[in-house]
Amino acid sequence: MHTSSTLTALFVTLFLGVQGLFAQPPKNNLVKIYPNPATDFISVEESSTTPIGFLSVFNLMGRNLREYHFEKDEQYYIGDLPKGIYLVYLQDKTRKTIATQRIEKR
Repeated sequence: MHTSSTLTALFVTLFLGVQGLFAQPPKNNLVKIYPNPATDFISVEESSTTPIGFLSVFNLMGRNLREYHFEKDEQYYIGDLPKGIYLVYLQDKTRKTIATQRIEKR
């Protein structure tokens, strides 16, 4: 018999993937999300040849809390989120994940 917390952990693992749970900045340094830690806004510095279409912010339970259409040089508001750790997913226009980065909200 599975408990609720076991099923939730399984869902998070399947939904986000094991790499997403422990996301680090991309090794090729094509994308940087800053400041980290953040208080009110985050920004994206990109040097990738793949255009970013969407920016999504997930909590560690796999819930999508924010979704933005990506605009170069735009700031994305996270000031109303509780303090904690979040995963930021950057996707191209077809929703293929380009990069995932863990951020801390203070």
